Amino acid sequence: KGYRVIALDFIGFGKSDKYSSLDMYTHDLHTLTLRLFIEHLKLSKITLVVHDWGGPVGLSVVKDIPNLIDSLCILNTVLPCREDTGLKHLVNMFHFLTWSAVIFVCQTHLPLGYLLGYASIDSKTRRGYTAPFPNYRYKAGVARWPQLVPMLPWGCKRIIEDMRSTKRFLRKWDKPVLLLFSDDGISGSGASKDLFKSLFPNGEDIPIKGGGHLYQEFKSDELSDHLMRFLRKHSAVK
Repeated sequence: KGYRVIALDFIGFGKSDKYSSLDMYTHDLHTLTLRLFIEHLKLSKITLVVHDWGGPVGLSVVKDIPNLIDSLCILNTVLPCREDTGLKHLVNMFHFLTWSAVIFVCQTHLPLGYLLGYASIDSKTRRGYTAPFPNYRYKAGVARWPQLVPMLPWGCKRIIEDMRSTKRFLRKWDKPVLLLFSDDGISGSGASKDLFKSLFPNGEDIPIKGGGHLYQEFKSDELSDHLMRFLRKHSAVK
């Protein structure tokens, strides 16, 4: 359609290099990687699309380079941490807490193919997801990243403060925003989506019916149609 699409493999994922030590993976590493990537390619007038763990990383980078970002497209993600530690919040976090417990037990021996099977992904696509991780030594980045998401107001103070400053910045964001959350994804309803709606009261919110957390695998045409319409309406690049 005439638009340039760039997908980044973060350090530890896809075809990028992988540290074997969990300690090498930090929030600062991922945010620095994204900033340097944008700088190296001399990108501007960006529509930043974030999903899953890409939310805390990508959105925190927006405040550092706002002049390069023209619009945001936010898919099934979170922006921690909440100050609320009540029972209701803990119940809403059930999926994340379960996932974190599995990773804590398995560490780099995390059975990615088995876990992805729960998302009803076919075996061929599952093999594509797991191909960059032929054995446990390659999985340190996967095992570490969830530990870098402070869903509760304790843990790494540096990350928590970065998330808080990101929210403060985004509350003043006046450029176009598109919210595309699935109604049955682990972050597609409830507190996570409510937060983004409060941050972007003038943003466009289009609920996606079904598809789960990885709905781009099952609703790719619908996702593309919404994004293309959004770009035609708002993008400075025609």
